[in-house]
Amino acid sequence: MYADGLIGNRGILEVLGNLTAGQFNKMLPKGKSPYTLEDIIPKAFEYLYPMTNEDRKELTNQRLLAFMAMAPNAPSILFEGT
Repeated sequence: MYADGLIGNRGILEVLGNLTAGQFNKMLPKGKSPYTLEDIIPKAFEYLYPMTNEDRKELTNQRLLAFMAMAPNAPSILFEGT
């Protein structure tokens, strides 16, 4: 059977997700960041397009740096070399 879960419905998910993103982007005011397929179907997007290990490390580093930047008295030595 071709329609078995997310793998079989990949084309449908992509088409409907892109159409939905297009409709949302059409209503956005100027200057706002556009919606992407990842914004519309985040869980299915992660399943259909898995991240590589390098992308995961980079995302983790960015999140950690953002978390450290929220500390009011964080030592500046933590941010050297970024």
